[in-house]
Amino acid sequence: MTNFPDLRDYSICDLGGSIHFWEKMNLDIKWKNITIYNICNNEVAGINNAGNEKKVCIYDGFTIPVEDGHFDLLICNSVIEHVPLHQRPPLVKEMRRVAKKIFCQTPALSSILDPHFIIPIIHWLPKWLGYYLVYISPWKILSRPSKATIDDYFWGTNLLDKKEIRALFPHSDIYMETFLCLPKSYYIIEK
Repeated sequence: MTNFPDLRDYSICDLGGSIHFWEKMNLDIKWKNITIYNICNNEVAGINNAGNEKKVCIYDGFTIPVEDGHFDLLICNSVIEHVPLHQRPPLVKEMRRVAKKIFCQTPALSSILDPHFIIPIIHWLPKWLGYYLVYISPWKILSRPSKATIDDYFWGTNLLDKKEIRALFPHSDIYMETFLCLPKSYYIIEK
């Protein structure tokens, strides 16, 4: 995290995050400095009652229940592509309200492989065709989701192109992450 050299001293909001993300990152950051906000009960169940420093909170997906500028850094990793198009601008506004700095990462629409369904070009095809291909995707085979989960996840996932990202973050630094010289994801840094 060269863009945030004092990261270990920051108060951090992980918007839409999870505990396993932080455990696998293996950063020298104390749990008491991280607050995870998620709309999914599965990420929250049993955590705060376990008598530890991990702070995972359920929230409504619109308003983060803290005062303005509460966090030094807000991290939003692979979340914004799951937010409905009309709710993205208010979400970015809320990110700016609660944090002094922002790091947002999202898979690139220009990427050949869709990381959600682990299948090439599915996100470039007409939606109806992509929907049927999900049923033979590695994601479907490995995780065995219900039809309701498939419907929610597929129809609720819309990758962004650079123009859409620039519209949401007009004054931020936007970087392309690549894999084997091919586009993989964007990450946005707002200081």
